[in-house]
Amino acid sequence: MARRDEECNISIRNRGGVPIVEIAGELNRAALRAIESTIGSLAAAGHYHIVLNIRKALAANVRAIGQLQGAARRVLRHYGAIDVVAEAAQIRQLLSADKLARFFRFCTSENEALRRIKRLSRSPDSDEPECSAQIVEDR
Repeated sequence: MARRDEECNISIRNRGGVPIVEIAGELNRAALRAIESTIGSLAAAGHYHIVLNIRKALAANVRAIGQLQGAARRVLRHYGAIDVVAEAAQIRQLLSADKLARFFRFCTSENEALRRIKRLSRSPDSDEPECSAQIVEDR
């Protein structure tokens, strides 16, 4: 699934049963609401381990993910976690924000996040099948 909210593109894919929400572009209020809704829908469907890839998000706005603490709390209540994949400079910027490490786990690659989630001793194979996903709204 891919959603465009103004200057932000949000896509969901599935890798080994783990949903990966990828963000590209500007993290504005509309985009943050869409991301929070997406995480909420995934959690409601039973996905409590989610990868949020913000490597393609504009560097000036990455601290805005702190506004997703409510969504992170819902996931944490089910003993899950949101693993944020970001560039090293983005991670330093995020960790300088108050208490974000309480709500999110940070890593520099999706493989690292998947290894942590699945408790693997090695990184998942790069040829592991990946499929696109979408959230279907009940009518």
